[in-house]
Amino acid sequence: MQNIRNKYTDVLIETIMDLKTKEDLYLFFEDLCTIKEFQDMALRLDTARHLSSGMNYDTITQQNGMSAATISKVSRCLNYGQGYKKAIELMKK
Repeated sequence: MQNIRNKYTDVLIETIMDLKTKEDLYLFFEDLCTIKEFQDMALRLDTARHLSSGMNYDTITQQNGMSAATISKVSRCLNYGQGYKKAIELMKK
């Protein structure tokens, strides 16, 4: 996987971490992303949560409309990465 860390992504991450309220985060993402990009990120996280609970691809597609190709990508990240796992752990708290 390509290294995504550089001075620009560091500033982005630090900025997101500094935003404290849900409203501030919505305003920021509204300017940063298209509505579709923002919704796609939310659906990928939802897909990761469903996969981690053992839900199968067909059921996920029926629930959130995610394509099998995207579910497969999320599954690979869930299995070989750390980001989704950490986020799902935090969601459970």
